Amino acid sequence: MKIFKKVIGAVAVLSLVLTGASLTSTSAQAASKCKSPILIGAAMAQTGFMSPFDGPAITTAQIQVNKINAAGGVLGCQLQFKAVDTGTDPDKAAQIATTFIGQGAKLLLVTCDADINYKSALVANTAGVLVIAPCVGSTAMGPNNGLNLGFSMGSAVPGEAAIMAEYAAANIGKTATLFKDMSLAYTTSQCDAFATRFKSLGGRIVSTQEFNQTQAGHLAAPVDAQVAAAKKDGSKVIALCSYPGGGAEALASIRKAGLDTAVISGFGMDGAFWLGAVPNLSNFYVVTYASVFGDDPNPGVNTLMASFKKVTGQDAATGGFITGAASIDAFVAAAKRANSFDGVKLASSLESFRRVSTVAGPTSFSAKLHVNVTRPMAIIQVTKGVHHFVAYKAAVRPVL
Repeated sequence: MKIFKKVIGAVAVLSLVLTGASLTSTSAQAASKCKSPILIGAAMAQTGFMSPFDGPAITTAQIQVNKINAAGGVLGCQLQFKAVDTGTDPDKAAQIATTFIGQGAKLLLVTCDADINYKSALVANTAGVLVIAPCVGSTAMGPNNGLNLGFSMGSAVPGEAAIMAEYAAANIGKTATLFKDMSLAYTTSQCDAFATRFKSLGGRIVSTQEFNQTQAGHLAAPVDAQVAAAKKDGSKVIALCSYPGGGAEALASIRKAGLDTAVISGFGMDGAFWLGAVPNLSNFYVVTYASVFGDDPNPGVNTLMASFKKVTGQDAATGGFITGAASIDAFVAAAKRANSFDGVKLASSLESFRRVSTVAGPTSFSAKLHVNVTRPMAIIQVTKGVHHFVAYKAAVRPVL
């Protein structure tokens, strides 16, 4: 998909402009009580299909580190931020994570998908180092996946999919067809949770249409049969549980077939970078972290957007950009509570968070749940190819 490749290329060029081979940020504006800065390593994607999601979070993490250092650091220490491109390759990510751990990193940031980041997250967890995925939407980022030191600043599927279902049932209609991307646990669980919540609201799932996409970001096979079945369903809404490029290609097939049914998606389909695949798109809704289209009502989001644009010269690709800054803030808040940079102590401190204020919204964790499921998310509508903020909504009943 040309538009998707173009954006990935732009992210890669931007990363090279900012970082060369890696992104490093330190500040000497405040005296440090540490012998050396506290290293934060980011084993995240600056190229590959995850780069539109990881890239903005990397940038705002850097912005926040600079801001914290300028204000004196944390616990008398300056922070050092380094990011190395994984290329959306799990094995390369694990190698990068190993290098960061060897360099003494106290926090590892990992890519925004639990399937892709698992190997790198496990490296940090095994070494006793705190690991945060800025925008993972899966409860797999935590103890139930063997990651006792693993957290996500993302809003997880149990809440995200519930918001999708609650909004669809209340505002669009009570019959739904699921377009379920089987390539990631995130997308399959999103459709499963949507169905559970939608049915609890009196809705009916008419059919589930499954498809796959390749790691290169394209449909593994045409979806003509699935689209024909969805057209026959006559549902009021289609829940598209996917991500670009294959998700954009599937949506293009839906619209090319003359199926103008309302479509609702989650964070995986955020952004405008893939709209070239579906020109003049209308009747499309996405649930995401924030609006990057200049109309978000949260002043903190807009301030961070301005900083992002000042650094990069462009707007963020997706609302997930806020989670990079939020990850750094969470790390700093946890360190202050624990009076330590020890991974186990930091994790225990994070587990005590109850609606702690961050730019990503009120943040809560527990010993069992290391992701957020009750945080409000932005609902955005696309009409004639233009995104418009609708409202912030929290899940009335997350699907846990």
